[in-house]
Amino acid sequence: MGLIAYKIEEMNWISRVIKKCVACRWIATALLAVSFIDCSVARSEPASTAPTAGTFCNPIVRSVDAADPWVILHDGLYYFTGTLDPEGGLWIWSSKNLSQLDSGKKVKVWSAPATGGESHAIWAPELHWINGKWYLYFTASDGKNQNHRQYVLEAKTSDPQGDYIDRGRIDPDLDSFAIDGSVLEMPNGKLYWLYSDGKLHIAPMLSPVKVDDAGRSLLASATLPWERGWLEAPEALIHNGRIFIAYSAGHSGTPNYSIGLLSYNGGDILDAKSWTKSPMAVFYPYFGADGAAYTVGHNSFTTSPDGREDWIVYHAKDWRGEEDEGFAGRTTRIQKFTWSKDNYPIFGHPIPSGIPLRRPSGESDKTP
Repeated sequence: MGLIAYKIEEMNWISRVIKKCVACRWIATALLAVSFIDCSVARSEPASTAPTAGTFCNPIVRSVDAADPWVILHDGLYYFTGTLDPEGGLWIWSSKNLSQLDSGKKVKVWSAPATGGESHAIWAPELHWINGKWYLYFTASDGKNQNHRQYVLEAKTSDPQGDYIDRGRIDPDLDSFAIDGSVLEMPNGKLYWLYSDGKLHIAPMLSPVKVDDAGRSLLASATLPWERGWLEAPEALIHNGRIFIAYSAGHSGTPNYSIGLLSYNGGDILDAKSWTKSPMAVFYPYFGADGAAYTVGHNSFTTSPDGREDWIVYHAKDWRGEEDEGFAGRTTRIQKFTWSKDNYPIFGHPIPSGIPLRRPSGESDKTP
């Protein structure tokens, strides 16, 4: 769908929401204002203002396309991975500073085999520290998209940039298309596996390397117009006792890719009725006089070095016109977010490339 047609459809839908949903009218009205902006500004070049002392500019990774970014802060170091080498293997980068990941130490920790289920289209890796060990989860295939399955590596040591043992498929009982696996670790330590097949699913985990297939259940499907028939990239977010799952909707190669949110209300965590879906996207494409950011999604969450700030890590693209649609050009970006009084995340809108932003609180002045 062309960008203009997409915006017209979006404005019509938001108008209907304004009429029907009094409780979220202020959100819908704000979105309608954003949607009405002249689309021509989206074709402008990103801002080129140089960062000054204490600031940085997105994207934070410029050396390579970096989609599906994952960041975890552990013992004073940020560890980063993503879809960096989809036909070659998995990389872990490390840095003391979140905003300087591209200047950190970069290590290829696993090389894909020449053939087999882990040999091609290696997507969306995630690094998790669970019960005193590192686990690296990822999606891969044999070169046929329908054969995408989910795998896990276990670190041999406490160094996530060291050697790994290939533990194979994390859910061998599920012999169908599955991508974007992630772990939800509850405050009580229980582990749940989140993944997508176009819908979002959840299952208890018997261990960090094995899913309990008997408990698998459907968590959410695409029911809203802005979700465009497809959900993926579930990511847990826990704050002050509240539990959320952020997810990406639409197609990661199109400009309308956006982030939605599921809120846990208590009860059986495996029951879809225990979750409430946000009626609107919570983080979505932006275009304004200061530039544009599209294909916004597949995020992770982290904090500033001193723990005082929460940050979303996501990929997006700078719009160059409709011919720019596709997977190429997705870059890793970061942005601080805040919380409402009832502990609901407030993400704002994605800030276009080249605009100076204040560095995360507690970052070192030294280059990693």
